[in-house]
Amino acid sequence: MQSDLEPVQLRVHALNAADALGYRGQLAVAQAVGDRTDYRLIGGHMVRLLLQVYPSKNAVPRSTVDADTALNDVEIIGAVTRHLQEDGFTKVGGNILTKIVANEQEVEINLLLPREDHKPGIKPISVPGVGQVDTLPELSFALSSPAVVINVEAHLFEGEVITYQTRVPTLEMATILKAHSWSSRLSEKDLADLYTLLEIRESHPDLPWRLDSKPLGGRRLDTARILRPLAERIRPKRSSVPLPDSINRLRFSALIEKHIGAP
Repeated sequence: MQSDLEPVQLRVHALNAADALGYRGQLAVAQAVGDRTDYRLIGGHMVRLLLQVYPSKNAVPRSTVDADTALNDVEIIGAVTRHLQEDGFTKVGGNILTKIVANEQEVEINLLLPREDHKPGIKPISVPGVGQVDTLPELSFALSSPAVVINVEAHLFEGEVITYQTRVPTLEMATILKAHSWSSRLSEKDLADLYTLLEIRESHPDLPWRLDSKPLGGRRLDTARILRPLAERIRPKRSSVPLPDSINRLRFSALIEKHIGAP
């Protein structure tokens, strides 16, 4: 595993209830994993934090409540699950835990594991003492790459401030994860996140990025095989691929073709 990036300081303000729940979920994960370094926040939280670290005026941010978290092995997921339960979370599935917090609102944490194969999509495995836990093959690549380490100071409502350190994949790894996520479930949320990630790339060209290198291989090649055809499919005005109204189809297509190499 390569060395992590130097921690960055981030001061954020919750703009709505979903934001506040999201930051509470991030805090709960940070407290549960303690000083372990082999985890990453993924999903919508990953994208939102990367946008806050690397601002881009053309990106379209979105709020998310679920704190999806990738952990490196079964022993860690057991320890994290027990810690969350001791903190008042209720296990509603092998890898899903929830907790009612301020104003009767619910925080949800989803724990996932990597697996060592190239078959796409989620595959559940049975973890002793935990239950069924979802796995994704691309998580291995992200967890073996450097993390963006973020010291967060989150300002919630009524003067409440929470602080914690969290870890997310790099911009390139996040793009790979989101491309595979969209490929497996065809969600508009994943397309919105991919658009944001590519806008960050456009605004911060000095960030590490090899998705446009030649030749592509491994997970990067898989990502290009997902995204380059997507660029062609979303270009027509009457495309069969649904996009959020806030996203410009032509710009999204052009960003893919600019920053993702041909397979």
